[in-house]
Amino acid sequence: MSGRTPVAALSQKQWLDITASSNMPLYAILSKVSDANPLREYYIHDGNDTPVGLYRATPYADWTETMPVIVRLDEHSPFLKWVEETEHKDWGWLARSPYNFEKIVDHLRGLVKVIVPGGQEVFFRYWDGKWFAEHLRYMGDDWREVMPPFAFYWVNSESFIVHIHAQSEVKKSPWWHVPQALIDTMLEKDQQPIVHNILQFLKDEYPEIYFRFDQEMIAAKVHRIVKNNNSRKEDIIEEVLIALKQAQ
Repeated sequence: MSGRTPVAALSQKQWLDITASSNMPLYAILSKVSDANPLREYYIHDGNDTPVGLYRATPYADWTETMPVIVRLDEHSPFLKWVEETEHKDWGWLARSPYNFEKIVDHLRGLVKVIVPGGQEVFFRYWDGKWFAEHLRYMGDDWREVMPPFAFYWVNSESFIVHIHAQSEVKKSPWWHVPQALIDTMLEKDQQPIVHNILQFLKDEYPEIYFRFDQEMIAAKVHRIVKNNNSRKEDIIEEVLIALKQAQ
């Protein structure tokens, strides 16, 4: 891991003014699974461009209701006021990039899934600013090897700078192996990401067990096991499966 990514708490206006001197276009990554419904808000307040789905040309291209999107923004887009004022932390984030738009999309498409310790492939919720910032803090400039296009980020009032390469090879998902130390760092602050990933894994790989239980009950059981277990993810999953089978 290289030096930490420079971090600063900046208002959106300060960040926009400072990074505008780079002459890099401004983009928003928007979640479709946030209660904030940022895509709806974008069309209410702006709507001048058409957001592009980031699962297109992947096996999940028809997941239109859940796939994240990217949209280019004008420097004075009315949507930015909503971004600044929303209380939600999982709506998405802002960034600047010198890369060609299609190249940006290609790189993000390569991050649909990632590989966690133990070898499981999981969907990468990079659009969720609530914990995306932890990746930037931990990886420092090495983040350019994971997400090459973006040099400036604004994530929930935090500003990040990554010294990116002029060009970078596009990779096919899944290729990135998430470091265990990064997962541990995130879990020290918030266990929700791994709870979500385990629930998604159970839903995908063990639907006959997952759909046998009330959703709130199974989420609470997973959260309780994660909270009391410092083992690797695959060990936690095994314990969850045993507990669920015993509860049948």
